[in-house]
Amino acid sequence: MVADGRAIGITEFLQVHEGPLLVLFALLTQLSDVWFLFLLGGVLYITGDELPRWGIDRRRGLFVLALVVAYIALIGVLKNFFLLPRPAGAGEAPIVRWLPSAVRPVFVSTATADGPGFPSGHAFGSVLFWGGLALVLDRWKRRTRLGIASGVVLLVSFSRLALGVHYAVDVVVGIVLGVLVLGAFYWATDQGTDPGRLFLITAVIGALGLPLSVSFDSVAAVGGAIGGWLVWWRVAEATPAHPTQRREVAAGFAVLGLAAGLFGVLYVFQPSLPLTFVGVAVAVGGTVGAPLLGERLT
Repeated sequence: MVADGRAIGITEFLQVHEGPLLVLFALLTQLSDVWFLFLLGGVLYITGDELPRWGIDRRRGLFVLALVVAYIALIGVLKNFFLLPRPAGAGEAPIVRWLPSAVRPVFVSTATADGPGFPSGHAFGSVLFWGGLALVLDRWKRRTRLGIASGVVLLVSFSRLALGVHYAVDVVVGIVLGVLVLGAFYWATDQGTDPGRLFLITAVIGALGLPLSVSFDSVAAVGGAIGGWLVWWRVAEATPAHPTQRREVAAGFAVLGLAAGLFGVLYVFQPSLPLTFVGVAVAVGGTVGAPLLGERLT
């Protein structure tokens, strides 16, 4: 009956069932998927101002990356607190016959969803990451940056409705909560300059939420937050705010590649919870330490 209360017909009206548009929306939804945000956040953190169009100092870059870990932790707590279902058929794979068989499993995983549906994690996470990035970038006017971020959030949110994996209220609430949480995090971290504090806040929230659900995502979030906080606590003062040379960036990318690979393996295979905790802690901690390791290696 609760699900019926959220079903006001918008998802049914907007849902795409076949054709190229279905594939397009499955791709757009990846703009707020954990693997993509983790990789992009890591790249921004390591490159600093070596990416002149996007370059930011590393403390604020790490703030954006920490928002990805916070996204995983908080959305898990919220979903398992409300435990409201998704629309009927959200977990059923749409049929796109013209797709090559090799990519069909990937398409199915991106176009479907299971588990609790309220609030929308993709809407929530897109606000945290893209909104956080807009707040810390120095390029363009803030109004322009926030406008672009809002466009990405709306695209991702619409894609969730077009894929039929959320009700409209799930998406709206996800966006609103994302704005409120991002504002609180931005204030608590001195405008994104104290990323270690965000890791610590995330670890506490994630640990408090474990009684609601002990799962891969909840344990991974706590492990990643603790790993990120511990490493940053040790390397914060020694990590250069900006890269000193491109070889340092290249070496940092090598370390990031190993950390991201470990994160990807854990995300795909979802091993035992103790191994998940340690593995994600190492992956996030390795990413946090990548710039300093890159400098030492050169």
